[in-house]
Amino acid sequence: MIQMMYLVLTAMLALNITKEVLNAFGTINDSIERSNTSITDKNADVYTFLEEGTKDKDRGAKFLPWHQKALELKKETDDILSYLQMWKDSVIAFAGGYEEKDGVRVIKSIDNIDASPTLFIKEKNGDKIKERLEQYKEKMLALVNPDEKDFYAKNFPVNIVDLPKTEENPHGDWTFGTFNNIPVIAAVSMFSKFQNDVKNAESNMLNYFSTKVDAGSWKFDMLEPIAVINQGYALEGQELEATVLLAAYNSTVNPTITSSAGAVNVQNGVGKIKFKASGVGERTVSGNISVSKDGELKTYPYNFKYTVGTAGASLQLDAMNVMYIGVDNPVTISASGYNIQDVKLEVPASEGVTATRGNGGAYTVKVTKPGEFNYTISATRGSAGGKIAGGKIRVKRIPDPKVTLMGKVEGAFPANQIKVQKGLSAKLDDFVFVLPFTVVSFEMYIIPRGADVQQFKNKGAIFEPNVVQALQKVKAGDQVIFSNIKVQCPDNTVRPGNPLTFTII
Repeated sequence: MIQMMYLVLTAMLALNITKEVLNAFGTINDSIERSNTSITDKNADVYTFLEEGTKDKDRGAKFLPWHQKALELKKETDDILSYLQMWKDSVIAFAGGYEEKDGVRVIKSIDNIDASPTLFIKEKNGDKIKERLEQYKEKMLALVNPDEKDFYAKNFPVNIVDLPKTEENPHGDWTFGTFNNIPVIAAVSMFSKFQNDVKNAESNMLNYFSTKVDAGSWKFDMLEPIAVINQGYALEGQELEATVLLAAYNSTVNPTITSSAGAVNVQNGVGKIKFKASGVGERTVSGNISVSKDGELKTYPYNFKYTVGTAGASLQLDAMNVMYIGVDNPVTISASGYNIQDVKLEVPASEGVTATRGNGGAYTVKVTKPGEFNYTISATRGSAGGKIAGGKIRVKRIPDPKVTLMGKVEGAFPANQIKVQKGLSAKLDDFVFVLPFTVVSFEMYIIPRGADVQQFKNKGAIFEPNVVQALQKVKAGDQVIFSNIKVQCPDNTVRPGNPLTFTII
């Protein structure tokens, strides 16, 4: 406000120098000097605070570097204040000094307009004053951390800028625009203003030093209770552990938070991550939290784990939970909410049952004797584990296969067709497994019409030469019978096969 009044009065000088205007400058100068005294007292308290802080046995090390900067600040500030005071006294002395009026010392020629142009423009001392003010600003900004220098430079109270170009001041010269054709009282007020700018700059710097003392100490303004359990799922009977704490954070400072799960929304000091779960099983999210401490960026890594399950339902055919001897019985297990690698199938090896694990939850189970056995599905999480499911499985032999000749078991058989057959086959129709069966041996009987029975023995499923020759001679009305058939099954048993009876047509 005082500076605004000074600008208004300076503009009025261009119109007319009246006694009222001169007296107003005197009033402004008195106000600025009172303000300077107040700032000096305030700054003295901060200097004392920084000095006393160095004596603190716990925090003295934090105060020391900033107290040293404060001493440098005080030296430079005192020097330039004395320098400005010297020129304030010089312009008063040039105009005749002081005189006594009613017992009060006052400036003798407050309306003298020759002193300022002579001292500061003609003798070029104004340029020296400008240079000293700029040097002071540069030295003060050197005391600020590099990453904060631009901010303080823009807001530094001592700020010398070129003036607008006018007809009277075509080059916008700062010295000419500041000191040309102004009375002594205006020049005195100007130097008081310069001193006020310096003291305000000193105050800003001291406040900066004070805040930096505790910059490395966390400042918190919010408290929030947090409870975190050590795992997201639990088995019945499993011991759980939860961490409960009162978290403190600064709602006015937003840290930089990164996450492998995507962007983090940080508001009021708290970060929130929203993402879609993908990939069944245990997943891990990691990232970093970065905050400024002691003027240095500190980074703290974090991670958390979660388990992705699949939603679904299953149907169990209670009457068909059967496994067969001699074949690989495939099964697949699953457990919602668990990593499939932590889930396993357990079967009784003592009862001749084995389970071999494949990929994921796939198993191949082999059984050796009819009856039933109990199975268990268990899961682990961390150091704990236990049963989550179980049941019974029935065990059966593979059904007997069906032996055929050209797909037939009995009935009429054209002579021309039976003569070209290569052998018998055995298979199991409409069974859950496609299995290999091998005819080991059989006997063939040919009963010619009106003749004696002919008997032939054959090893294997393929007709031997004597059987082939006999079949070449059959004719309409003859009977051909295959009996005493032996079939080897996938369970390594040899079973009797069904007989075949044909009438040749």
